[in-house]
Amino acid sequence: MENFYKHTGIRKTFSLIFYMVWISSQAEGKLVFAEAGRSVNLPCNNKSIGRPTQLTWMMNETQLLFSFIPKQQFHMTPEAQILNMNMSDSESQLYGLIIERAQTSHTGNYTCMTTTPTGVWEQKWELIITDPVEVKYWNKLAIALAATVLCVCGLIFIIALIIMLKVCRKGSDTCVHSLPADMHEQTEDIYENCFESRSKTRAN
Repeated sequence: MENFYKHTGIRKTFSLIFYMVWISSQAEGKLVFAEAGRSVNLPCNNKSIGRPTQLTWMMNETQLLFSFIPKQQFHMTPEAQILNMNMSDSESQLYGLIIERAQTSHTGNYTCMTTTPTGVWEQKWELIITDPVEVKYWNKLAIALAATVLCVCGLIFIIALIIMLKVCRKGSDTCVHSLPADMHEQTEDIYENCFESRSKTRAN
């Protein structure tokens, strides 16, 4: 029973949620799923990345994380420090955004903006961090809830069955004991009426 609900109900629910998120986020960027505690690397793989004059990483469109000018300066914001993020300043690593131990607070939209002589290019990512502990908790909660519902339904069915059997027994006892007595009284009345009518006829 536990494996059934775990592998069918929960996984189908999460798959549906992730699919809906994926559909809605296609306009935002590439979708990435990662478990909490794992490392995440979001590369800034623009086609023109070979000659950037400036590169910035943003979170949720408005929160600046990193600003980088090759061979000149590298700026890390306090928000990036709070979130324990790093950025690679290596062209071979595609100036990727690095999260060593991802947490659910890292879930969000990330944008890499690359300024080049030909224009500004963007690479977008949609990052979703799932918490294994939370997933296990919801699995156990769903199983407990399903077991409770089954027990309550079974108990209601048993009580209803007992009540129906008692009602049927009372009804059958009433029919068996009352109907023959009524019929017997009616038969005696008919016999008495017949004898009375014959005696009256002879007397006349």
